[in-house]
Amino acid sequence: MSRGGRDTWMNVVTACRSCNQRKGSRTPEEARMQLLYAPYVPNRAEFLILANRRILADQMEFLKQHVSANSRLHVA
Repeated sequence: MSRGGRDTWMNVVTACRSCNQRKGSRTPEEARMQLLYAPYVPNRAEFLILANRRILADQMEFLKQHVSANSRLHVA
């Protein structure tokens, strides 16, 4: 984003403060840092799980039924 990129799921990743400072305004490749996971656009259920910290147990059960078997949310 520091170089004019858009704030999209495919262009933005999360990092701890020290890694983010180490990377600076460089791309991960320029900073010689590897991504742990390739960026991806979550489906609606994944987005709700990732965005909402107050999901009731029965709601979570319903949402998880709509999450792909390959989703990293199953690992966590």
